[in-house]
Amino acid sequence: MKFKQLSLQLLGLISTSLLVKGDEIVGGRKDNGYCCFEGDIADCQCKYESVEEMNKVISPILGELVESTFFRYYKVDLWKECQFWPDADLLCTSERCSVPSVEEEKIPEEWKVENLSKIEKSSIYGASSMFGNCDYSSNEFCVFDEDSNGIRYVDLPTNPEKYTGYTGDSATRVWKAIYNENCFGVPNQLGEETCLEKRVYYKLISGLHASISTNVCYYWLDTKTGVWGHNVDCFIWKIGKFPDRVENIYLNYAIYIRAINKISKYLSNYTYCNGNDEEDVKVSELVKKVIDVSKDYPSTFNENQFFNSPETKELLNDTKFQFRNVTRIMDCVACEKCRLWGKLQVTGLGTALKILFSTDDVNSVSLKRSEIVAFINGFNKLSSTIKMIDEFRGLWREKEEGKATSDEKRETETETENDNKEKKEEDKLEKALLDSARKIAKYVDWVKDTVFNALVSLKLVDPNNKELKDKIGFALFSAFSISIAMFMQVLVLRKAFKNPKNFMDDETDIKSNEKSTKENFIKKNSPPANKSKSNLKKKSKKIN
Repeated sequence: MKFKQLSLQLLGLISTSLLVKGDEIVGGRKDNGYCCFEGDIADCQCKYESVEEMNKVISPILGELVESTFFRYYKVDLWKECQFWPDADLLCTSERCSVPSVEEEKIPEEWKVENLSKIEKSSIYGASSMFGNCDYSSNEFCVFDEDSNGIRYVDLPTNPEKYTGYTGDSATRVWKAIYNENCFGVPNQLGEETCLEKRVYYKLISGLHASISTNVCYYWLDTKTGVWGHNVDCFIWKIGKFPDRVENIYLNYAIYIRAINKISKYLSNYTYCNGNDEEDVKVSELVKKVIDVSKDYPSTFNENQFFNSPETKELLNDTKFQFRNVTRIMDCVACEKCRLWGKLQVTGLGTALKILFSTDDVNSVSLKRSEIVAFINGFNKLSSTIKMIDEFRGLWREKEEGKATSDEKRETETETENDNKEKKEEDKLEKALLDSARKIAKYVDWVKDTVFNALVSLKLVDPNNKELKDKIGFALFSAFSISIAMFMQVLVLRKAFKNPKNFMDDETDIKSNEKSTKENFIKKNSPPANKSKSNLKKKSKKIN
């Protein structure tokens, strides 16, 4: 048992060291342990440290921005029919999955359908309206909901992305279809010579998935206690022990920053209609702050490296087609809240890709309001994810240190408990022996008196001879003691015959000791090894 416990502890230490091992450099990435990395992020011109420094400045700005009227109300169809599986329309009925619609009076008049024809929100690049045609073209990465019958406004901050209990075959089927059917087969070939475009596309999908999983682990519900909290184990086994997943989150962040930087002029001059002039100005100022931060750092991503050869130019159309399929698959998510955030973040990432890869002329870019809302909210989710990862690092470290302290404490408590148990058993045995001794003494006294009285009645002894009476008692007590000793010896012999192995071991130890003693005696009395054979022969003759 002791060996088994030591083995399990050793395996635990080995597995922990594999998970939190630090000072390991893979490519340009240095692993400091607990999924804390330094150095280059693969496939982009950015470092982990730069992203984290940038995020400390930009995160509070984004947090304030997504609370504004313009960015908090998102227009989406959460009842859209799934095009891939006939049974996917069975939505989760849990209250945690539901997303209520926004009350009509909260929506600015300018957004309402009946007034759209009277409003013209032109960009600085031409007559294209922010409420443009909703149909996607070959230029788009996403399929939009604006023409759907079930479209409605939802309040994003009051419906945060978190654990809803949506797991199992339905959730697995969605991600399996995305990875296996809409990622160019890269998950099965990532170790081979995969072209840059396909590899980065897969990493962006993986980073999106990892970001969603991190949010779910961060806002986790313990269904047994009903308490919300941070699930460190969930994070470790879904994200923390996979360095590439963490890296892919950072790659997504770099993509967003580059997209913001590229259309900074467009975003700066866009009219953000909140239904309130004062809020309109405030939102514009916040957007400009985000843009300024993006320009304070070197370029994070070089889109000119992609789709620039004759072979890969055609690949761009395939990439758009597969990404549009991903947006369609999000309509197959059975949890309404999960579907909301899945659709929003896919649309946000698709908007970033559209900005970077749809045209060489940045001045021709035109975005719908839903794209801008999804783009900024998607970026905010990544920003929040990076902050969550930093918190999980500390919680993970505390967990491991606490586990070590707990193991030591548990071991001490176990030893104390065993000592107390042994002491109790010893006390119990001692009490039993004392009780037995008292009973035997009483019995011996009774027998002694009986025998002595019998001898007196037979007039064989003097009734006043107390010395003889004491001798009879002593003889009887000795007889009882010898009998008990013989009985105990019989019990020991019976145990020995039932389990002879232990006694064989003892016998082996005795023989080993005898052999060792014999060898020492021979060695002590043997002639020194350095004496010549002639001397030995002389001694032999003298003895003879």
